[in-house]
Amino acid sequence: MKIALVVHDFDPRIGHGRYSVELARRLAARHEVHVWANRFEVPPLPNLHFRFVPAWRRTALASVITFLVASEALLRRERFDLIHAQGLTCWQADVITAHLCNAARREVDPPRRWRHWVFPLVVCPLEQRFYRQRRASHLIAISGRVAGEIRSHYGWRRATSVIYHGTDVEHFCPPSAPEQRQALWHQFGLPHHAWKWLFVGEAVKGLGAAIAELPAFPSAHLLVVSRSDLTPYRRLAKSLGVAQRVTYHGPTQSVLQAYQAADVLVYPCHYDAFGLVVAEAMACSLPVIVGQNAGAAEWIEPQRNGLVCNPHQSGSLRAQLLWLQAVPSR
Repeated sequence: MKIALVVHDFDPRIGHGRYSVELARRLAARHEVHVWANRFEVPPLPNLHFRFVPAWRRTALASVITFLVASEALLRRERFDLIHAQGLTCWQADVITAHLCNAARREVDPPRRWRHWVFPLVVCPLEQRFYRQRRASHLIAISGRVAGEIRSHYGWRRATSVIYHGTDVEHFCPPSAPEQRQALWHQFGLPHHAWKWLFVGEAVKGLGAAIAELPAFPSAHLLVVSRSDLTPYRRLAKSLGVAQRVTYHGPTQSVLQAYQAADVLVYPCHYDAFGLVVAEAMACSLPVIVGQNAGAAEWIEPQRNGLVCNPHQSGSLRAQLLWLQAVPSR
C-alpha cells in the first residue's frame, strides 16, 4: 500500500512528531510510506520517503496556513492508496489523527494576550471545515477527551477510534542501577540530595505553576526540558528567589535520561489533548502529577498510579506535592 503521512514536523523531540515517527517506522516495515513534512529530524529508512512541504514558520498561524496550502497543491500531483493527516495539514485525508481541538483549548485555557486570540479566531473555523471534509472516513483521537471535543465542537459523526499514544517500554524504562541515576544527576547538574522535580514540554503547559511552588519546598530542585522561550520563566524564578534551584535544558532526543534522573514529573497543564510525557514518565516508573484537563489524566487512578491536580484551583498542585513528599517511597 502507498501511504501519505502528513505532519508539520517529523521530529521525535516533539509529542505529535514522536507519534508520527514511530507510526511511520512501523508502517514502513510493510508498506511504502511517504512522509510529507516541513522539517525532518530523523535519518531516512527503507520504504520511508521524505517529501518536503514548504511553509513560512514566522508564527504558528503562518505555519498552519502556508503548510495547508502547499501540502494541498503537492498531494494533488500524486496518487496514494491512503492519506493520513496529523491534524489540520491537508484537505483530502482518508484518516485523521486529532492531536488536539483548538476550540476546546480556547475554552479551557483562554489566550492571555490579545494577539494570541488571532490564532484560534482563524484556525477554529478552518478546523471545523477540516473535520467536515467529505473524503475523511475515520477519526483517530488520542484520548477520549479529544474524541468528545471534536464531536461537540466540530460536528464529527463518522467512525472514531480512541488510540492513546503508545510508549516504547523497551526504551522508556527505569534506570538499571543507582549509579546510573547519580551519573545522570552529574550530567544535568542536579544537586544529589535535592528532591528532583521534572517538567518536560511546552512551557505554557504548567511550567509557571511548577516554579511558583518551589518556595514552599526548600529541598526541591526543578529540571526543565523544553524548546520554549524560557525568558519569562527565568524572570519568575528570580523574582521568587529560586533561580538557583531551576536547571534549564533545551529539547533533546534523549529525554529518557531526564525521566531517569528525576523523582517526580510535575505537569500541571491547563489543557493537553493527551500528554505523551506522562506516558513516558510512567513507563520509567516515575511518579506523575498531571493537570486534570490532560488526556493522559484518563489513565490516572489518584494515589494509585499517579496524582491529578486542578490547575485552576489554588493549592491543588501543592496538596499533591505534599502528599507525595510525606512518603517519598510512593
